[in-house]
Amino acid sequence: MILMRISFCLRCGLTLLGALALLYALSYPDSLLPPSPDVEYVQGFTVYDIKPIIWLIPLLFMELVSGLGTHRNKVWFMAMGTVLIGGVVAFPVLRAWSPELVTRTLPFEDGKLEWGLFYFALITAASFLLRCGLFVYLFREPHQDDQDENALDSDVLDPAHALTVREIAAHPVRAKVRFLFGAPDQSVIERFMMLVRRLIFLRRRRGAIYLLLGALLVLWFFLYPQPSPSEALQRDLRVMYEHTRQGDGTCRATSRAVHAALRVLRYVSDKEIFAGKTLQQAREWLQVRRAPADYRAQLLDDSDMRLASVDDVFDSRTRFFTVSDGKRTAALFIFTDKEGNHINVSETVDAGWNAIADDRRRKFGTDVSARFFSR
Repeated sequence: MILMRISFCLRCGLTLLGALALLYALSYPDSLLPPSPDVEYVQGFTVYDIKPIIWLIPLLFMELVSGLGTHRNKVWFMAMGTVLIGGVVAFPVLRAWSPELVTRTLPFEDGKLEWGLFYFALITAASFLLRCGLFVYLFREPHQDDQDENALDSDVLDPAHALTVREIAAHPVRAKVRFLFGAPDQSVIERFMMLVRRLIFLRRRRGAIYLLLGALLVLWFFLYPQPSPSEALQRDLRVMYEHTRQGDGTCRATSRAVHAALRVLRYVSDKEIFAGKTLQQAREWLQVRRAPADYRAQLLDDSDMRLASVDDVFDSRTRFFTVSDGKRTAALFIFTDKEGNHINVSETVDAGWNAIADDRRRKFGTDVSARFFSR
């Protein structure tokens, strides 16, 4: 008995890990197999060929582990339900504090948690229909005739002993009722009815509790306080200065900081926030004072920097503010007046989110520049 319980708990734990891996594979496939422009030049089969169905790996693992013992449906739905409810609970919190985990920062990113949860819910619903509906119907145990109260032996149905309708009507079979007990005990009946009412009450109370918990989950999902646009901007201005120190003494932004910086810089360039401002006013708006002196100098470095998404052969822009985590980069470029004191136009450039998108944008920039300067 103890070994069976240990086995059951182990299967539940492994299936739960598989469900977490399934949600991650549905939400962030690019983190498992980052897009690469070199794949199109590779002949034959590559691991990228299974990227669209990579989520089947944890799904098959769950199926294998949950089916190694009894109560496989209980193990399966316990894991799927736990992860689904956990994802729904975490969704509004992440949307408020780390939106890059929930929605796309750039249009060429993977679906993030919003699409991952949607597909995960579809898989859960489909598995319920299959496991509790179709499979039960297709693979139910054969009916045993010896357990059927209405089953009759073949000799009873012998035509030689058959009776006509008139014979049956003339000699009807009357059951002889013989009571084995005396008068009914009303106290026993009352106790039985109390037990039935108690069971009905417990069933209804359990249903009400489930309904209440479902309503609370829906209210949590839709009514969790979300920051206003101005609050989200201030949050990103604070977060984009998060960094870690490397062994060589340099600073590197966190992944969360780069996403926040990209949202801030895109807001600056889209709204023309820096148009007519001096360089010092732009730095004050960006709140660069939040960063330590050495990291601040790194953020404001205006030396030439090669970005994977930009062809900078004919580039005349000035790099004004750059945040990078070593893989992803968000940079703000500016065009100033003749004196170089005021900003006329600002432009946000991203690189490192998607290598294929970076390669295409760089090639497009090269083609445009070549056609322009060949006139």
